Amino acid sequence: MFVHPTPQPALKTAITILSTAFGVYAVVSAKMPRQLPARFVRVDRAGGTRPNLVTDDARIIIDCFADSPETVESMCGTVDAAMHNAIGTVVDSVFMRNWTGVTGPTGNYPHPDYLSFERWQMTGSLMLSTTTPS
Repeated sequence: MFVHPTPQPALKTAITILSTAFGVYAVVSAKMPRQLPARFVRVDRAGGTRPNLVTDDARIIIDCFADSPETVESMCGTVDAAMHNAIGTVVDSVFMRNWTGVTGPTGNYPHPDYLSFERWQMTGSLMLSTTTPS
């Protein structure tokens, strides 16, 4: 009997990659905090596809928040570099096949609940192996 593999956790993988890249410089989470820290990165999954049996292609949305456009733009650069640098690596037992930026970073995108912060948004395609590397 053929067993269809369960996709690996794309959201968790993206958060781990970005948390490692930012360290203590910024908080990275899937959940918006009540009190926004000085620099914050929110990661979410917005669908995706399963192009073949061994690949999950997750659409990831990343919002960067900070007090100035220069800081947020720099944070977006860190996101882009971290995601590209993780290609071909194993993150929490998940093999990352590829990262392709799809849109952004888009600046001047205020969040209605955090108007005193700059927010820039970017999306990308995070391709992960559905199988566990040996």
